[in-house]
Amino acid sequence: MKNKKLTLRFPQVSVIGNAKLENTREKELCLTLGRGLSSAGYSVVCGGLGGVMTFVCKGFKEIQTHENQTIGILPSYDHDSANPYIDIVIATGLDVGRNQIVVASGFAVIAIGGGAGTLSEIAIASQINKPVILLKGAGGWADRLHDDFLDERKNARIFHANTVEDVFKHLSDIALNAQKDIGPINSGHNR
Repeated sequence: MKNKKLTLRFPQVSVIGNAKLENTREKELCLTLGRGLSSAGYSVVCGGLGGVMTFVCKGFKEIQTHENQTIGILPSYDHDSANPYIDIVIATGLDVGRNQIVVASGFAVIAIGGGAGTLSEIAIASQINKPVILLKGAGGWADRLHDDFLDERKNARIFHANTVEDVFKHLSDIALNAQKDIGPINSGHNR
């Protein structure tokens, strides 16, 4: 079968980051990002719980004008643990194993802040060739990583965004190039 051009009505973007937010700056970054993703016609995939996940989805819902949606990939079987801004709840029961599903579900991954779980998602993104956009300014791994690739295999590019506007410039470039690169994922584990 020949590769077909990927056409999604509302392209999905994965958003990862801190499960708890400590300051107003982080919350504002998330709200602004969520509003922008909604108005640009993207759907959001996240872990469905608190912190970055809640505030991005809250911003998304504040101005939602399309039929695009928020999708929460939960670590537990408890549908009720999803934040109130999630449209589609997927209760996996996979605990941290759900991180792979979150990352794989978007054509790109946006990281805001983040601890060990976020770092694991960035590593998974690299292994499955998903580009990652690090939104700077919230601390965590998004601020600590400075290279354009996670390791010497140079699987997936890491983009650095100092503003939410930079995130959307990178998303546009990634979407354009993704149309050219549609095909099977090769994680490069055997390289």
